[in-house]
Amino acid sequence: MSARHPSGFRFSDDTINRWSGSLVAVLFVVTGVGLGLGLASDTEGSPGWLGIVATVVTVGGVVGPILAAAVFGGESIRRGGGVIGALFTYGLVAGAAGLGLGIGWAFWTGVVATGLGVVGFWVIGWIAKVPMYIGVPWAHGGVVKRSDAAPTERIGTDDPRLRPRRRTALKRPR
Repeated sequence: MSARHPSGFRFSDDTINRWSGSLVAVLFVVTGVGLGLGLASDTEGSPGWLGIVATVVTVGGVVGPILAAAVFGGESIRRGGGVIGALFTYGLVAGAAGLGLGIGWAFWTGVVATGLGVVGFWVIGWIAKVPMYIGVPWAHGGVVKRSDAAPTERIGTDDPRLRPRRRTALKRPR
């Protein structure tokens, strides 16, 4: 068993921050390219397919990094949590597409999938003892945390729980 982060995450803060920064950069760059293609498709004499390409690139530039972040976030909490992240992203996309295209069943499927994704993230976060809070302005001070969770006063210091365990070699009888 590998050592866990004191806050319950499977990945280190550096890994999480590196992936988060990369995904935000990809989101802005690819979406910007898609919007640029969209503006280029409005010019006189541009090919008709350029608007479709612009739409695909823009939607992919938003949905792709959100899907990757949700899957990576789920996996950083608990092994297999990426499935919950994928379900959550599916719910967002299906709900938005159903609402935008007027497809009632897709909208409600998206609402249910998003709700299941949120509940799933809370459940695996509770199991992994990850400190959680509700993201509303008046609730930022109150962290929902299990009483049996590991102490967090050693974050950033030499925490013995984060040291790799060395297996002692099995000695053969002589």
